[in-house]
Amino acid sequence: MSPLDEVRSRATRDDDHAGRTLRCVRAALASVPFYAKLGLTPPDAEASSLDAALAGLPLLTREKMRATLPKAWMPEGRDVKTELASGRLVVVEVGTSETRVRVVIDGAWWRAQESRALTVSPRVAAAMRGELGPYKEAVLWVPERGTGSCGAGDPMYEERLDGPRLHLNSRQDPTFWTDVVMDRMLDELAQHETVGILADPFYLDVLARHASETGRKLHASGFVALTRALTTARHRHDLASVYEGPVLQVYGAREVGTLFVEGADGLLHHAPFSTHVELLPAKVATPGAEDVALVVVTTLDRDVTPLVRYVLGDLVQVARGSTGSFTTVSPLRSVEGRLEDALLRPDGALVTAGAIDRALAPLRLAGYQLTQRAPDSASVEIVGDPGKASAARDALAPLLADLRLDVRPATATAIEPNGKMRTCRRTIPLTLSSAFEGTAP
Repeated sequence: MSPLDEVRSRATRDDDHAGRTLRCVRAALASVPFYAKLGLTPPDAEASSLDAALAGLPLLTREKMRATLPKAWMPEGRDVKTELASGRLVVVEVGTSETRVRVVIDGAWWRAQESRALTVSPRVAAAMRGELGPYKEAVLWVPERGTGSCGAGDPMYEERLDGPRLHLNSRQDPTFWTDVVMDRMLDELAQHETVGILADPFYLDVLARHASETGRKLHASGFVALTRALTTARHRHDLASVYEGPVLQVYGAREVGTLFVEGADGLLHHAPFSTHVELLPAKVATPGAEDVALVVVTTLDRDVTPLVRYVLGDLVQVARGSTGSFTTVSPLRSVEGRLEDALLRPDGALVTAGAIDRALAPLRLAGYQLTQRAPDSASVEIVGDPGKASAARDALAPLLADLRLDVRPATATAIEPNGKMRTCRRTIPLTLSSAFEGTAP
């Protein structure tokens, strides 16, 4: 039976979330060599809250994981080489070139937890129950099945099918998609009788612009879910010109799974059973964003590479005072982008990629990228109309205060080697303990 067949018709509240989390953490500390070697004391079951119980354990960062071998993350009795060769386990690479790390996960785990988590959305839950016809989905992001090149054809439609899922893309950089490739994608969305599209917003934006220019629409009878990267105001504007159905935000990462899904109230609610999430508040000013927190994740539903208090490296706006629908974790108002993409002002304030996008949104820029390489300055590349450079400087000035801005036109901005597009980049260092509560070594 496939993960899609096994998925619940609707996510249910996990009334034992705290107990489940503590049991999973204790099991990881006892059975996984990486943790056992550290000799950590299990969390206190008598603590005033779950987060207080976990606070006595150290944070796990990619730097701490990078030098470890896969067998350090396997419980006793598991043969990592044999299971990798059989395909039962797979290796995923996460992070930018500076923070790259390999993580071993169960090959079937991702789809199972993703399908369950998506039912946090009532619209997706209805679609998966077949209320909008036989459920079929298409995905558009960094290719996961076969690759094509600019000089070679794509794998055939049938080769990119995985049960009810169609992999639209086989090319790493969407800026090199040809009209033929994009027409093929639009044709296949209709051919597949697509109900739901799951997409990286940057990849989908390239396709949406092409559809708009050629007078076409995106075929998806149920919904579009944007995930895996920061969704900008421009992405939403371009999508709205070629798609009139529901658009929702999904937040997660390859190494931890799907964490939050947008509900009917417009907030992103924590998905049950797979993770616990700590939201560590910023202790510095965050102009342009409120209740900003650093995301720390503990995985619950896997015995291979269980991550305990893993610093995902993302920033979010927490919906303080709102109650999560499925766990005790607070819902989110927005995902604000990577910590490494937040600009650091001379006065210590952090300006998130989300805040910068909101400031620039009224200008309807074709594209932009901010880069900070020095404590007192940043460069801003503006794609499209060079006449908007002055307006961009004025829009950013209230947020960036004493940062000196070098604003200049650009024909395009390059994607990262991992296939991601970053609207902001910061190369100067920042220590977690200087900016977020609960991160002292």
